[in-house]
Amino acid sequence: MPHCVIECSAEIAGHPDIDRLLRAVHEAADASGLFQSADIKVRLQSYDDFLVGGRDQDFVHIACHILAGRDDDQKGQLADRLVRAVCERLPGVQSVSCEVRDMAPAAYSRRDKLRALG
Repeated sequence: MPHCVIECSAEIAGHPDIDRLLRAVHEAADASGLFQSADIKVRLQSYDDFLVGGRDQDFVHIACHILAGRDDDQKGQLADRLVRAVCERLPGVQSVSCEVRDMAPAAYSRRDKLRALG
């Protein structure tokens, strides 16, 4: 936890330094102090078909899924950190956004949790 899903235009996904963007998002989430570094997951989803403001314009949006329990200030600071990390790596992209979403712990499972159940 968290799951940081970077959604972006296909042109950005094809950037030769895209791994630096993934690492920057990981480092920003880690620097928040809210998570263990080994628990942070970052992945990228690109889109060929999209409009931004009615135009074909590059974009980046991060959907950051976290387990419920952080307050609004912590979530807002995390969102700001993630947006800042993207803006520093992609200064020419005008449409950069992030939403931090709570996941209900009762509705979340993972492999190591299953092992604990027997």
